[in-house]
Amino acid sequence: MKKLFIFAIVAMAAFAVGCEEVHFPGKIYDVPSVDLHEDTMTVSAVGGDLIIPVTSTGVDNVTIALSSGDSWIIDENGDMTPADSWVKLVKVINKYDDPTRALITWDSGISLFVEPNTTGYERSATIMVYSFQAMDTITLTQSAE
Repeated sequence: MKKLFIFAIVAMAAFAVGCEEVHFPGKIYDVPSVDLHEDTMTVSAVGGDLIIPVTSTGVDNVTIALSSGDSWIIDENGDMTPADSWVKLVKVINKYDDPTRALITWDSGISLFVEPNTTGYERSATIMVYSFQAMDTITLTQSAE
C-alpha cells in the first residue's frame, strides 16, 4: 500500500509539472478570446458600409464564407468558377488599451462593405473572426430587393 501511495504522489507531481502554465513576469495570465456581441445581423438589400463590434485579445484573421449558392458561378457545361464575394473585408479597426496584461483585451471592429443585392433572393454569409486559437462567428443575412 505504501508503494502505491508513493507511486500516486510521483504521478501527481509529474502531471503538475507537465501542465505548468507559462506566465509573463508582471503580467496577468489571460486566455485568448473573441466576442462578436451578436450571432446574426441583417443587412438591407441596398448594402453599404458595415462595422461589426469585436472585443478580443487581438484580431489575427477574418474569414468570410458565402452560402453555397453564392460561392460559385456555374456555366452551361456545369463547370464552376469562384464567384466574387458580395461581402468584402475593408479593414480591422483596432483601439488599443494600456498593455498591462499578457494578452490585452480591447474593443475593435471589423469594417465590411456589402454589395447591393439585386439577385432577387435572400443571401447569407458567415464571418469568422480569430484571436490566437479562439474564434467567434456571426451570420450576415442580406434581404432581397
